[in-house]
Amino acid sequence: MPGSADRPLRILHLVGAAEDNGGVLSVVRNIMAASGPLGIQHTALVHSSFQQVRSPLLDLRRSRFLLMEHPSSASLLYRGLRSLPELRRLMAAESFDVLHAHSRGPLVAAAFATALLGCRALFTNHAFARGRTVYQAAARWPRLWTTVLTPNMARHYHLRPQPPRLSVVSACAADHFFSAPLGPEPDFSPNRPLRLVGVGNIVRWKNWSLLLDALAQLPAAVRSRFRFDLWGPVAAEDDARRYHDSLQQAIASGGLSGAAFLRGPTLDIRAALAEADFFVLPSTNEPCSVALIEALAQGIPALASQSGGNVDILQNGSTGRWFVPDDAASLASVLAEVASGAWRPASRAVIRASVQSRSASAVAAEFALLYRQRARTP
Repeated sequence: MPGSADRPLRILHLVGAAEDNGGVLSVVRNIMAASGPLGIQHTALVHSSFQQVRSPLLDLRRSRFLLMEHPSSASLLYRGLRSLPELRRLMAAESFDVLHAHSRGPLVAAAFATALLGCRALFTNHAFARGRTVYQAAARWPRLWTTVLTPNMARHYHLRPQPPRLSVVSACAADHFFSAPLGPEPDFSPNRPLRLVGVGNIVRWKNWSLLLDALAQLPAAVRSRFRFDLWGPVAAEDDARRYHDSLQQAIASGGLSGAAFLRGPTLDIRAALAEADFFVLPSTNEPCSVALIEALAQGIPALASQSGGNVDILQNGSTGRWFVPDDAASLASVLAEVASGAWRPASRAVIRASVQSRSASAVAAEFALLYRQRARTP
């Protein structure tokens, strides 16, 4: 009996990650850490090349074929099919009640597993994709329930939430971001230096160059007020390395050598954010940024593009400011307002309260309900 008194409900997360670089795995970790009192155990199926470097440690199983993402849809289809014998053997050796698939590659595996292996599965869509067909089809797939991260994601895919079959469940930040004492209210006095902090992988779609362009557009006297620290690893792809090099060149050529710094990876996000006056998220159609939730949970206001999950997370004019997506001039205008004091954010307590429902405990409880419903529904 799933989730009976004899044993906890067991969830197998189909992730297929090859790198331990946050994102989906941060959400899985946060849910896992908050699930102890809920009687649920979590296991993650990752790619065989995966090396675990972050904490808390996940209970891992490995697959030679399952992969989170790949440029070729045909390759993901092939890998999804090839992963089925691995899944069958794993399910025969261990008892899992629900498969929880994340991202495009695991979606393929989960869809086949429901059709060919009779598994009960849940799929969380973590993407704001231009192509909507696959994700719309997933929402109609028999025996596969779907969650999207924000109401705006549901609108993007023209989906109408109908829980429990189709639900909105946010990404989440670890509970310790909400329990740590809030710092003093920041001093936004004129001429005081202002520190901007970004957190995320160095990949092109994160659009870090937009902030460098915006800083370069500011008058020298205004630009001198800002310091930008970017924390994040360079993804293990040739294009990511080229993008990292282009950021370094933009810093040098834009006269930003004393204002913008690529700090590299960090395992202590709270420390990286501790001295920030503003968190900056320049990417367009970010699905539901964990780093944004973490910053707001620490009472730090954010500057983010008016797109993706940001429009549901950030309260424009209160907990942060939106700027026009992919528009360096719009971001530069927001920075100029911040520097002049023309806009002041809400208090740290108000900013934290705005994302309390996105804490790991709150989101784990939402998923616990879905898991139990899914485990008991044919």
